[in-house]
Amino acid sequence: MNAKIFNELMTRAGRLMMIAALRVTESQADAADAVQEAMIRLWQKRSELQKAENQTAYAAMTARRCALDIVRSRHSADPIDEVRGMAADDDNPIEARDSLALALKLIDALPSPAREVMTMRHLDGLEISEIQEKLNLSAANVRVILSRGRAALRKNFEI
Repeated sequence: MNAKIFNELMTRAGRLMMIAALRVTESQADAADAVQEAMIRLWQKRSELQKAENQTAYAAMTARRCALDIVRSRHSADPIDEVRGMAADDDNPIEARDSLALALKLIDALPSPAREVMTMRHLDGLEISEIQEKLNLSAANVRVILSRGRAALRKNFEI
């Protein structure tokens, strides 16, 4: 696929790509970023695009996936890191102290494996491999426990 054919396809598919991205991001700017990223990915994988049965749908799905990546990256902030940032903030030390105390209380309320893994990872600063060795768990299991623990914190902790 040469540049001229690719540009024609992007012209035809651009509107559909934007609609797909807008449905996910709900933001014009983020959707535009997702479409631009999708066009870059499509250009890099134009041989796969050329083989697609419905190239317009393939392009729209790529834009949707890029939009999902943008949304995930914006919402992947770890509550523990946000609390640490607040604790380091000199503008409102009382609020930072209260937020840190609440985060620690919520961690203590987690079930045993999640509490241990969250404490080791975020408070003690251990790497996943170190936690794996200390608790005799697989790395995948440690990541799952961390993910579930973070989800529980997000649910109960509004920053």
